[in-house]
Amino acid sequence: MKVTSNYLPNYGYIKTKLPNKLYKALLSECLNARDNTKHKTALSSDGTPEHFYVEKNYKSLINFVKKMHVEYDKHFSGISDIKVLTANLPFAYGRPWINVHRQNEFIPIHTHGGVLSYNIWIKIPYNGNDDPYLGNFTFVYSDIRGNIVDKIMKLSSKDEGVMMMFPSKLNHLVWPFHNNKQDRISIAGNILLEVTKENQ
Repeated sequence: MKVTSNYLPNYGYIKTKLPNKLYKALLSECLNARDNTKHKTALSSDGTPEHFYVEKNYKSLINFVKKMHVEYDKHFSGISDIKVLTANLPFAYGRPWINVHRQNEFIPIHTHGGVLSYNIWIKIPYNGNDDPYLGNFTFVYSDIRGNIVDKIMKLSSKDEGVMMMFPSKLNHLVWPFHNNKQDRISIAGNILLEVTKENQ
């Protein structure tokens, strides 16, 4: 019997390593993140990390995000084709923020506003362990059978400087880590559709 396999199209995520110069500049800013403007989100509560806006390296980071956006469209074209609007809108690159994550803190399951989102691991103060959850980043989504599945990304210091871009409505979370008094630091941001005066 001759059988062919056929996969239904879907979207995924892409990853890359930041240029060393940009990573070092962001690392320096992140280590002093509490000097920046505080960012309050719907996830800001007891047990969750503090958020601060990226300020000093905003322009250079957004320039790199734009390049990643182009790469995402090469790998997964069409995600920005909303087809519920009367006209296409330009993209806007929201203000990225820094997450300063202490031991025992966590980021609960959530989605972002926008079309695409990204995460950059700046400082991971541990090197993994046998527990698949502790300190790790996880996507949660439904498969074609309707089952809830997760994609766990085991993180270690080797992931410092890695950037990931993914659909904004893809559920994700960050598990807590324990017995480590150093901060876990990351940067996140969104790519949205811009409403201009002509479109209002």
